[in-house]
Amino acid sequence: MLAGQHGLELELLHIVSRSSLDAVREWVRQPPDFADRLVADATRMLQESAASIGTPATARVAVGDVLDEILASCARDCLLAVGAHGLTPLRDAILGTTAERLVARCECPILVVRRAPAEEYRKLLAAVDLLPGSEAVLAIAAAIDPRAALAAAHAFDVPFEGALARAGVSTLEIDQHRAAAFQRALAAIRELSATVGGDPALFLPIVERGHAARLIMEHGHALSADLVVIGKRTRFALEALLVGSVTRHVLAAAGCDVLLVRLERALAS
Repeated sequence: MLAGQHGLELELLHIVSRSSLDAVREWVRQPPDFADRLVADATRMLQESAASIGTPATARVAVGDVLDEILASCARDCLLAVGAHGLTPLRDAILGTTAERLVARCECPILVVRRAPAEEYRKLLAAVDLLPGSEAVLAIAAAIDPRAALAAAHAFDVPFEGALARAGVSTLEIDQHRAAAFQRALAAIRELSATVGGDPALFLPIVERGHAARLIMEHGHALSADLVVIGKRTRFALEALLVGSVTRHVLAAAGCDVLLVRLERALAS
């Protein structure tokens, strides 16, 4: 649907696991070309899918490691669309889904699809931390469909708020800091909106104090968003393991499709 809407080339890619195929060759000796028939059958099915979707598409089946083959096929200027869940729940729970593992390594934007595409995206929620690169998230959200309703969500907090309270800073003064942080975030979203689309009101600003993942998921549900656009920043492995990134939480729990943009890549380009 996106390829047809934006005039993009579309390729359907299916990876046959080489290790699984080698195992089949060991288990099934007759007919001797059984494994090759499996690959040929997958190719036929994918070609039929390509012919049935209503948008010109090519079909390609590759044999190898699933993750490595997908990554090797992704140019930096492409959009990778993948399903949200794999076929092996136990392994996915331990290692993360293919989509989650791709997020950590893929340089191009990734669209994680949860719902069957019934219509074009109409309500988009862009999640921004207001650090450098946030403009890329808004720009990509605005480019999906100029007719879509757009909102931008930001979760803020007062730095060292607990320490301020323990140091005897009054509740009134802390509230004033909160109000100032709120206004700064609103102003920043309006400025980014004007930079991206020439209109400070292009994105409805949603600013609340609290946990970013909760804010994104709650307002995504309240707005009936059909797509969340979120930037991914590189995190230290230990931090991601102990705390879990906002991106990972949204990817795991969002009720709609999620488009992930690698912000280091966006800044470099």
